[in-house]
Amino acid sequence: MTTDQNTERTGTVFDIGYQSYAGEREGRSRAWKTMLWDGVKNGMGIGRGGWAKFLPWLVLSPTIATGLVFAALGAFFEQIGFDVDETEGGLPVDLPGHLELTAVISFMILIFAAFVGPELVCPDRRNRVIHLYFVRPITMFDYLGARWCALFILILAASILPHITYWIGLLFGVADSLGHAQDNWLDIPRFLGNGIVFAIFTTSLTIAISSMTDRRMIATLIVIGVIMISTFAELIVNLFELQESISELIALVNLIDINANVMPSIFFGTYNESNDLNMFIPIVWVALLTAGSIFATWSFYSRQR
Repeated sequence: MTTDQNTERTGTVFDIGYQSYAGEREGRSRAWKTMLWDGVKNGMGIGRGGWAKFLPWLVLSPTIATGLVFAALGAFFEQIGFDVDETEGGLPVDLPGHLELTAVISFMILIFAAFVGPELVCPDRRNRVIHLYFVRPITMFDYLGARWCALFILILAASILPHITYWIGLLFGVADSLGHAQDNWLDIPRFLGNGIVFAIFTTSLTIAISSMTDRRMIATLIVIGVIMISTFAELIVNLFELQESISELIALVNLIDINANVMPSIFFGTYNESNDLNMFIPIVWVALLTAGSIFATWSFYSRQR
């Protein structure tokens, strides 16, 4: 083998300005925030195609619109001479309150969670990119915590926005805005507290069910199926005409009723008016379901690691 010693070397070195990173190294906190914001954006279809935006907004829009409708009803009755605050000077009218609003929007929010929840966790497993997250200095707890918090924020917003819309809309719709605010300010911590509990419970359950498969549509159908089966189970049991206390205990399997009636009535102080079952029982039941869902999610992902 011979080599031409007279061959001219023509290589060129270019200085394209590579520099080492000189900024603050934020580490895990920056990665966690990035995953959290990424989850919020993916859930609402921000930065994605039209179909990704259509489904969540299709379900979320009616919940906000319901709050506007309730506020419009209050303003309408005020204009025609009724008194929505039942004070002197007008004919009293019994408007639906925040408890009734919660009952109306609860099912829509559950369906919203069924569409958004799988969007946050299923694609990472299906596309086999979940292990790439752990190349960075983050842990399984960071990943699951960011995804959980992203869904929690979305469900909490969907839960309280109709109430805020209703409360503020009614505030501007009545004649005595100051008096209305003084009479109804306690509704704010009530619907906030109920929204937080609702979001924690629904988020934990949705993430746990979505962990069963890596296909988004199948996960959505499973979540909806669990919701509907729980409702039908209560209806079937009620056909046996059991004792009222036993029927109320069995009714706790109905996820829609828990979110629409049981927990809201506890926050708004009307639980004992329609239930003979001790208030402590549904609280413990919801706490156990939430804790069980979180444990199931953690167990599944621990095996995947």
